[in-house]
Amino acid sequence: MVLETVSNTLAQNAAFVPGETVIVAVSGGCDSVALLHLLKRWGESNTINLHVASLNHGIRGAAGQRDLEFVAELAARWRVPHSVGQADVPSLAREWGVGIEAAARRARYAFLARVAGEQGSACVAVGHHALDQAETIIMNIARGSGSAGLRGMRALSPLPGHPGLRLVRPLLQLSKDELETYCRDHKLPFRFDDSNDDIGYRRNFVRHELIGRMRRLNPALLSALGRLAETAAVEEDFLSSSFDSIVMPLLTVSPERWRIRTEDFATLHPALQRRFIREAYRQLSSGSARLSHALTLDLIGWSQSSATGARRDLSAALQMLLSYDDICIERKGAPPARAGYRCISANTNREIRLDAPIIYPNLRLCLSRGLPASDAGQSLLLPASLELRLRTRRPGDRFKPQGMGGQTRKLKDWMIDRKIPRELRDQIPLVCADGEILAICLGDEWRLADCRHFEARDADCVVLTLA
Repeated sequence: MVLETVSNTLAQNAAFVPGETVIVAVSGGCDSVALLHLLKRWGESNTINLHVASLNHGIRGAAGQRDLEFVAELAARWRVPHSVGQADVPSLAREWGVGIEAAARRARYAFLARVAGEQGSACVAVGHHALDQAETIIMNIARGSGSAGLRGMRALSPLPGHPGLRLVRPLLQLSKDELETYCRDHKLPFRFDDSNDDIGYRRNFVRHELIGRMRRLNPALLSALGRLAETAAVEEDFLSSSFDSIVMPLLTVSPERWRIRTEDFATLHPALQRRFIREAYRQLSSGSARLSHALTLDLIGWSQSSATGARRDLSAALQMLLSYDDICIERKGAPPARAGYRCISANTNREIRLDAPIIYPNLRLCLSRGLPASDAGQSLLLPASLELRLRTRRPGDRFKPQGMGGQTRKLKDWMIDRKIPRELRDQIPLVCADGEILAICLGDEWRLADCRHFEARDADCVVLTLA
């Protein structure tokens, strides 16, 4: 029955590739010894190679070293190649600024990844079982996790910190009692770790204090939590798929920012709005940080109530900002998104003198002598003596739009009316003469000023062509 359960778990998740080497984490305890024995039996009719890996965490002194020796002897007796390692977890915990349990887990996964690399393996198997699953779910609930935390551990997932490796948990559907019975029935030796009874460790506290009491309410607690994990996993997969199919096509994504149109964001279900905020934050922070539930909701409310141009600092060197049409989460100091605008370097102290002949293909600007081609776009016939300059805006700039009877407007107000993103306004190209703006490059076209007074009145002229 136990082997059948393991076989079903492996088959349902397509966990192993025929012929591959699987690194089996063995501590010497009941769970990992049962895991190794079950995989050996399963491998009799399935082509995989096993390699045992065991790490002394440096927490239990001589007992930890004896565990390591036990695993090496067991692997040799069962004719399975093995690797052993040593770590000083207490020192690593201080160095990394984390607790003993977190440091032990991180050191263990790093060791397993190293062994996998040495053996040319892409797969690691560990002995987590149904009680471990229950502990994980309860600890996630205590931390305030969302639906992703209710999934608990998966039978197949990336190895934490090493996404190129697969982590397989063949025993998740089996209880601790079933594994102990399996070891007794097959006369399998194993070691007992007395630190498992120390409720000073959070996981042990959950196991001995919380789960023990909860089982009085429901003796089938482990099965109930297993069903919860399975249901949460299915629903989380559906939400993830919905995000990919509904939200991702609405986004503009780059290594520097995630952007969505405000009106598109408003139409999304709240669950997808939250996922956009969290996923953008996670991706842009390279997974180094997470947003709390409260902050996620606060950011959604802020984005819906704040004015255009509002900016909100986030942790992990990120910020959230609102433009006329978009909600954007980006890395601080990222170059502005040009969004179809043709821009030049922002430098109010620098002008580029335009002397014919000259061509700027990227700006679709040409200054030449002679008559313009009929299909060349907008053209201005200007005196050759007129000094033309290409620059970006300056404080106090005004613009005389066509059709306003010669009236001028502040360039800042004109740009605001046309919803030019604030972060791009200092990079918009301007063609100027005698301190006046003749043309502004706006997206895919140039906007001409009312500049009839500059028109050439003799043959000594140049042609400014703006496509």
